[in-house]
Amino acid sequence: MRRRLAAAWVACAILLAAGLAAAGEVTLTFYHTSDIHEHAAPLARIAQFVKDQRAAGKNVVLVDTGDWFNKGELTDLGTRGEAMATLMGAMGYDAIIPGNHDYAHGADRLAELIDKHSLPVLAANCSWPEGATPKGVRPFKILTFDGVKVAVIGTATPNIGNASAPLLTVRPIADSVKPLVEKLGQEADIVVLLTHLGPPDDKVLIAAMPRVDVLFGGHHHKRFAKLNYDAKHQTVLQHSGFFGQHIGEVVITWDGEKVTGRTARLIKVEPAMPECPKVQAIRARYLPAQTKP
Repeated sequence: MRRRLAAAWVACAILLAAGLAAAGEVTLTFYHTSDIHEHAAPLARIAQFVKDQRAAGKNVVLVDTGDWFNKGELTDLGTRGEAMATLMGAMGYDAIIPGNHDYAHGADRLAELIDKHSLPVLAANCSWPEGATPKGVRPFKILTFDGVKVAVIGTATPNIGNASAPLLTVRPIADSVKPLVEKLGQEADIVVLLTHLGPPDDKVLIAAMPRVDVLFGGHHHKRFAKLNYDAKHQTVLQHSGFFGQHIGEVVITWDGEKVTGRTARLIKVEPAMPECPKVQAIRARYLPAQTKP
């Protein structure tokens, strides 16, 4: 009888411990875009999709890894980035970084657009020219979800082109970011790095860092449709394509002490998806002839 009672108590204790562990788990969902290149049509759908995920109670972080400007239908309007910056400011991004095409109109114009539209630009490795330093740019930000701290570090691509080179100083990413990763790795539970380099350079950067849990990248227009996980360095590398055709999703599970789960997928942005009215109205303002009723 005593043995049966003892066994029952042990079973209860195990179940209770398992329940407490599950209750302590926090799931974080990261959504990622890159290389949109002024393709405006998918943006209202992306914005509404992410908005719906947040409304459903998910812990959501939305990031973009550069090349907002050039190539798409907004480019021909001649607004020098104004149309695209207006849309990016309405999308609900938590963090974005500049790609090489985002310097197309010069560093001073980029700085002007960043502040005018409150773009959440992160760039830990650059110094802006005097008189053209955007007030809103920071090296990193920390977001907190259910007690879990997420450090998001942004970087500016060194590939800035001849026109901007005399105005903007962009330092090597590894040298600039490594001390910051070391510092934030002690303060945050999850460390995220944003780059616009391409997968080969991203892999070199991952190996040079003391700790990065997720690296979101861009530049080469690559798509990783499933989890791309570097087990040696315990880093997820995600590239989500171009022109807003897909939304990258990375889901991280934190158990209170460590990462216990990682998944990744691509979500195709379909024409039938609902659209965010605010973003759609901005697009219609600039492209009334191309916007459906």
